[in-house]
Amino acid sequence: MRCGLVLVALFALPLVARADEADDALAKKLGGIVRDPRQSLQGRVEAAVMIGRIGPRAGAAAGDLIAVLDRLRGTEQEPLQEAVVEALGQLGAPAKAALPVFTRLAGRTIDLDLALKQSREAILNTSDSLEVDVLIRQLLSRDASTRVRATKALADLGPTARAAVTVLEVVLGDADGDVRRGAINALNRVQPNAKPTEGYVRALAVDLRDPDANYRLLAVRALGRLGAPAAPAVPEIDALRGDPDPDVRRAAVDALNRIPIPPLPGGMTVTNP
Repeated sequence: MRCGLVLVALFALPLVARADEADDALAKKLGGIVRDPRQSLQGRVEAAVMIGRIGPRAGAAAGDLIAVLDRLRGTEQEPLQEAVVEALGQLGAPAKAALPVFTRLAGRTIDLDLALKQSREAILNTSDSLEVDVLIRQLLSRDASTRVRATKALADLGPTARAAVTVLEVVLGDADGDVRRGAINALNRVQPNAKPTEGYVRALAVDLRDPDANYRLLAVRALGRLGAPAAPAVPEIDALRGDPDPDVRRAAVDALNRIPIPPLPGGMTVTNP
């Protein structure tokens, strides 16, 4: 009864600005119910079924569903195992991480084996284009953790995620540092041979001002490797020659030696060390 009331309340969640954010919020709530052993078995099964009905848009619940399968042993709560396996199949591409778990579940029961077979085929047959479309929507989520996960997933897809490049370039300006760095990494993996844009260079240069010396060091080294395309960041790199961290200072000098010095406005000058 308790779980039934919770499920009713979930569907009363207020509408948010984007449909994908509403799907994420609902998927996470439902995933939490499936994972919660304090809920009734029937309630957890119903929550899993609802996740499956939402489909790929409920990808945010995949981790909770996989965690449930990892925890259950033998024929323990068999109806829940079957419901979770079926839901993962309906999620499609966002549930690819479940495939190794499916292998461990094989042989428990005939019904579960059938569900595993069908869901495995559904996940493997999901096109990468659908997965990319879902991840692009997640890049626009208001939840920073969702945006970070999307950048990591796109990086894993590599060049097959080219359709996401335009949105990733927008995300380079994200206020969240982890999201911005995730977008940089994703672009490196999705189009490894592309000429760096000024937006990409500016996104790297943000970390030159980070309080953490490790981030400053990584950023200045990355800009140095870019060579000429990193010219817009030269004034900020030059400022690091006085950085309190000796490794950052050395990396700044090395980067300036690799980057041709552009004309600077207002009579400013920078000399290669």
